[in-house]
Amino acid sequence: MKFRRFWVKSTALALIIFAAACSTTDYYRDRAVQRARKFLLEEDKTLNLAQREYIKFNKPVILAASIFEKIGTESATSGTLSHVCVAWIIPGKKDAYVVFGASDNRMRDWTPNRVIIKRYDIPARKYHAANAAAVRYAVNNFLYLSTHQLNRIRFSVPETIITDYEFSKNNLDAKKIPPQQLKSLVQITFVWPSTRPDHKLFVCGLGARDLERWKPIFGGEIPDAELKSHFRGVISFGQNITAAAERQTAAVKPAVQGKKNKP
Repeated sequence: MKFRRFWVKSTALALIIFAAACSTTDYYRDRAVQRARKFLLEEDKTLNLAQREYIKFNKPVILAASIFEKIGTESATSGTLSHVCVAWIIPGKKDAYVVFGASDNRMRDWTPNRVIIKRYDIPARKYHAANAAAVRYAVNNFLYLSTHQLNRIRFSVPETIITDYEFSKNNLDAKKIPPQQLKSLVQITFVWPSTRPDHKLFVCGLGARDLERWKPIFGGEIPDAELKSHFRGVISFGQNITAAAERQTAAVKPAVQGKKNKP
């Protein structure tokens, strides 16, 4: 009986530690965003009331570029010092309001350094629009997910990868995409971490390689192994650049149809 009680206690402790580890990155990023929001509102006096309210109540885009990596590891989160910027694109404004800082990519020790008002280039705007479309699709269609899961999609920065799913005719007809147009499109999938071990949340869609006119097709929660079987390459739009990810990126042809599962 003593052994059983010890095993139950050990299991409970392991579950608590695991849950804490899963939420650590979210905690650090949320804390960094709060710091960035406060810093921006204190430093910039040009924003009107409506624009300040937008920054208070809307999520930013997080942009990262590596300064150097820890020697002997390809980890994108541990031991990597990066420029990490928290940026808001306010509706009706051509410039982005960017709060600059440096930290590892988990943003554990991120602190704001300065505010930069920067004109977003076209690819960044296209990414922002496609990401918003992916989030809307998930919120409107993944009704079986918990609030915690949906908040991961709403408030965390997704990976973007190229996949090779084969779409059914019904999927394409619903999005008004003729089969002959597939050769000119790239299948780009937005991926978020799931609270379930060895699973991911994803929204797969079609558009130009720069995300011009990207449309969500289908998505859900999927085992890592199944998503990996459809993986063709990493594609970055500046949302979370790391040197390790850049090394994985290969030249990928526009072809999107594969011979695997139909969603």
